[in-house]
Amino acid sequence: LTSSSNYGWLFLMGILGGLLAIFTPCVWPIIPMTVSFFLKKGGGKKDAIFYGLSIVLIYVGLGLLITVLFGASALNALSTNAVVNLFFFALLVVFALSFFGLFEITLPSSWSTKLDNQARQTGGVVSILLMAFTLVIVSFSCTGPIIGTLLVEAAGRALMAPAVGMLGFALALACPFALLAFFPEWLQRLPKSGEWLQAFKVSLAYVELAFSLKFLSVADMAYGWGILPR
Repeated sequence: LTSSSNYGWLFLMGILGGLLAIFTPCVWPIIPMTVSFFLKKGGGKKDAIFYGLSIVLIYVGLGLLITVLFGASALNALSTNAVVNLFFFALLVVFALSFFGLFEITLPSSWSTKLDNQARQTGGVVSILLMAFTLVIVSFSCTGPIIGTLLVEAAGRALMAPAVGMLGFALALACPFALLAFFPEWLQRLPKSGEWLQAFKVSLAYVELAFSLKFLSVADMAYGWGILPR
């Protein structure tokens, strides 16, 4: 694949991942609560849009950090290394088990508590940025496996692939906040949280397992195991 097609594919993958993340139990209930907060606060559309942009900034920053830490040559080596592909396979299986409900992958709760307290004590742009960081941490148990899958898929592609993938993911994830800020009447039409969210999360577990087989196949071909002949 050419560099441009690499970027296009990762961007579309990111958008798909972000759209899937919206409908997880960790993100969906937060959307109407957050938008309502901004509207009642008085900042309304302006604050909600900046909140969405802050989400984009955080995730793109993560993608750039991955690029800076590993670089293009290291990422290319990762994509063809059999041992690394086995690690990616195991990692995606762990993500799938998390979505199945066997355990939760979470960041320390103290992080979100400190950020939330700091956001309440400060004002303006800084408080909104801190609230976006809080969302990222609180929703990590659902978004983490999706982000991890996207970054694994980015390994071995073009230099800026992680950042491009994260850009697509963040834009899709941030869209509901901006749209509902412009059309607050839509808040009343949103489906309530319920068992359907958990069912959707479990469905994503099967997607994770499907992705994991791609990386198992690389190691399978390298070692000649014959586990996945087709």
